[in-house]
Amino acid sequence: MSEQDTETKENAGPEGSSEDTAEEKEEKEVDHLSDLSELEKIKLELQKEKEKATKELAEGEEEEEDLREVDYLQKLITLSVKFDHHVGMYLMPAYIDCGLKYDHRLAESYTVQITTIQSFLRLLEKVDGVTREEVTKQCILNLRNIIQLVFKNMVKPLYREVGLMKKKPKSESLDNFKQNWNERLDELQKTCNFEYQILDVKGFLIR
Repeated sequence: MSEQDTETKENAGPEGSSEDTAEEKEEKEVDHLSDLSELEKIKLELQKEKEKATKELAEGEEEEEDLREVDYLQKLITLSVKFDHHVGMYLMPAYIDCGLKYDHRLAESYTVQITTIQSFLRLLEKVDGVTREEVTKQCILNLRNIIQLVFKNMVKPLYREVGLMKKKPKSESLDNFKQNWNERLDELQKTCNFEYQILDVKGFLIR
């Protein structure tokens, strides 16, 4: 073999080695790019999962809020029905047992107003959002106002007259009225405190 051939062989060695190194580098860069691409993909998937979870949580809270509102309305409707019956079923016999005149027309004017509130509350079961909240609040205020009028114009006069009697009547109806009236007021107070915390009906309790 000539010296020239030897030189050519020696020269070829390093050149070949240099080519292999470049290819390796290129492969490594491709691997890094793949890793980055995969990482971005994972990040996007995680972001989507996070958004989905946030949405589901928000929807869950809305459903819970709706259920609370419906439950609240049901409590108010039941309460208004009880007060409606209360004026006729407990108050009237108490007046009669004590030998006092029961004002039917006055009592009816109050029960009509309570029935109107019931109707509004039942309509609100089909409505949602701000409208329901505002109208519910107004219904509570109206209910309180009517209870205040019943207390002022029918309950207090009854107990004032009984208090003036020398011989107190033994009336089961009067006892029933007092017990049920105070229980209803306690329920009304709890119902008001649940959402609005603006009403105090303890002043209408029979002591």
